Amino acid sequence: MAAILLLLLAANYAHAQQHEFLAAEHARLLSAGDRKVAASAEFEALDRDEPVRDFEWKGPDGGSGLIIVTARFPSVYGLGACRRLIHIIRHPADGGVNPTFDGVVCRNWEGKWSLQKP
Repeated sequence: MAAILLLLLAANYAHAQQHEFLAAEHARLLSAGDRKVAASAEFEALDRDEPVRDFEWKGPDGGSGLIIVTARFPSVYGLGACRRLIHIIRHPADGGVNPTFDGVVCRNWEGKWSLQKP
């Protein structure tokens, strides 16, 4: 029984650790708490089956953002699904700059979303 529980915990930990925050560079001014909420929002929006036009998130320290995700389309190699991700990030002290991540992200065979290289 303990071995099964350990395997389940390890699988859940691996699943939680497999994603990188895609707009991390654009969110560098956000607090750690706001970055965590922003990263979670990215993957929640990407994992929806339909296009997402206005996914809003608000962090605990005043950061917020808007995420837009297109419908899925096949990757260049046909081995995974891709989507265009636009993430507008608002920092309470950025003077209205609102850095924007805009890129094509693809899900690989392991289920991990990553930026498609040009």
